[in-house]
Amino acid sequence: MVKTTGKLILAGDVGGTKTLLGLFRSRGDALECLAKARYENNGFSGLFPIISRFLKDNKPSSPVDSACLAIACPIENNAGTLTNLGWRINGNLLQKRFGIKKVELINDLAGIGHGIACLARDDFSVLQAGRPRSGNAAIIAAGTGLGEAIIFRHRDERCVSASEGGHTDFAPRTELEMELFAHLSRSFGHVSYERVASGQGLVNIFGFLIGRRGTRTKDQEFILSSPKAPLLISEAALNGRDKDCELAVRTFVSILGAEAGNLALKSMAVEGVYLAGGIPPKLIRGDLKKAFIASFRDKGRFKTLLSRIPVRLVLNDEAGLLGAASVATRMLG
Repeated sequence: MVKTTGKLILAGDVGGTKTLLGLFRSRGDALECLAKARYENNGFSGLFPIISRFLKDNKPSSPVDSACLAIACPIENNAGTLTNLGWRINGNLLQKRFGIKKVELINDLAGIGHGIACLARDDFSVLQAGRPRSGNAAIIAAGTGLGEAIIFRHRDERCVSASEGGHTDFAPRTELEMELFAHLSRSFGHVSYERVASGQGLVNIFGFLIGRRGTRTKDQEFILSSPKAPLLISEAALNGRDKDCELAVRTFVSILGAEAGNLALKSMAVEGVYLAGGIPPKLIRGDLKKAFIASFRDKGRFKTLLSRIPVRLVLNDEAGLLGAASVATRMLG
């Protein structure tokens, strides 16, 4: 049983692949983690069973005072449907079902946006030092899907604004990317950045490359059919085992860097751009780091401006959970 004094908070980060839940105790400005657990979504029929399992395993000794869940989808009227999973989640129903006094759903990138302020220096890797100035910041996160958010600054106030920028039109920049666009357009009709700059996007690029060549090995067939295809492609690329995997990863990183630069320009993120999600920490290193920054800066007359914007890689995969806990604390008033 989790014994509590002070206010009890439930926080969650709910993505297309996994759910991270945590119980926190709030005492004024202090926030203490009492318990946390990670769940693979494919083992559950929805969010209700996951929360039930978590609360049963940890048995809080008092009712939960507030809960905030960061969900990978648009949120309207305290409800949303996970874009890459299809679960319908309603905060008001969660409040009734679990006897929680207040429940608020926020977008998953908004959760990371609120969590950035909770992280330590060691939770970041600097991809481009730049010359930070007081102003807006932006977040782009590549995982199961592609998420984007903006942190607006007005005087001393910071406001996190979620978006669905990952679903905007993919803009190819090279002959190879134009071929990729045409190939994906035949499959999906609308080709968004999420189709090329997410876990499934990496698989889409790899499938295009081996289809374009016309031949494929048994190992490539296995990779393409595996539910762990993004991980297998990444490993084969980084280990130098497969040239098509290497090209798929280089193409992926280049496209992600270009879209991060687009987001920086649209938001005038002079304070910095944060690269988050499960994929970038595994890939953005060495020459791939250079490739990412080269694409990030490649904006013609605005190359100098982009070179001055700091770019940081978020290494802590609990940023969204901490952000949700921060919002739940403020809900206590």
